[in-house]
Amino acid sequence: MDYREITVFTTTAASELVADILSDLGSEGVGIYDKNDFLQLCKSDVVWDYVDESVLAASEVVRVLGYFPEESADEVERKLGERLDDLKRDCAFETGSLETSRRVVGDEDWNVIWRKFYSPIECGGVAVVPGWIDYTPKEGVKVVKMDPGMAFGTGEHETTRLCLKLMQDGPIEGARTADLGTGSGILAVAASKLGASSVDACDIDEKAVAVAKSNCDINGVTNVSVKQADLLAELSGQYDLVLANITADILIRLAEGVAPYLAPQGRLIVSGIIAARLESVKTAFLNAGFEVARQERDGEWHAMELRRAWR
Repeated sequence: MDYREITVFTTTAASELVADILSDLGSEGVGIYDKNDFLQLCKSDVVWDYVDESVLAASEVVRVLGYFPEESADEVERKLGERLDDLKRDCAFETGSLETSRRVVGDEDWNVIWRKFYSPIECGGVAVVPGWIDYTPKEGVKVVKMDPGMAFGTGEHETTRLCLKLMQDGPIEGARTADLGTGSGILAVAASKLGASSVDACDIDEKAVAVAKSNCDINGVTNVSVKQADLLAELSGQYDLVLANITADILIRLAEGVAPYLAPQGRLIVSGIIAARLESVKTAFLNAGFEVARQERDGEWHAMELRRAWR
């Protein structure tokens, strides 16, 4: 089967939003080419033996690539055009041209192309590693093997990293945990490996559920239950930790009904919040009787740890 590679030309600030749009439209892998990512890595404690100077001379324009089966790509491009028009009109920061280009990629090249976008990501005591990569972790680091398939969540995205950070900054050993909108299952698997007593994971997308179940098998975790359900529909009792890495609109809807499922001393971690929507999401949870215990930011994305105000 042939795939259509669709490239969107944008800015660093808007690149993750464009990537989210491509993922929402069903892209089987999304890649971002941004020289600023490389420059940030150069400022880290990673030691480089050699740097290709052509990377430093790369254009300021960021390329975001998505891949779609050729037979459905015309309809995808139509919808993509509408979504990009909306983004350019409504975005609070510069998006660049949002022009697109396309080329056909043969099936025999597909696995080579999309896998190169993923690499191991370390976040505290967790390393998220693509399933096809051999990786030796640092002492004490839990390895979460991921095959993202068509589901969101590889550790590359800021929102996922924010959740992983907040998860580890509080008690998780023995925690009864729920992961709402689990996507690839990355947070559910990480919670299990970090010591959660059990994890109830759900996603409304049947493809995501299949990918999450597969990733649980890959990681050998047996205390994670993955079901196809909308948000709170399959939850029962109270949880010590509730994770929701989804979108602002769905988080606002979640705020209305999640409180009874959170234990009095429990933690609710929400992520997937673009800067422009932060206050509306925060207000929804404050009005529902929560207080903000912590707030973290990575680029244009925000996450919060919330607690019940009445304990």
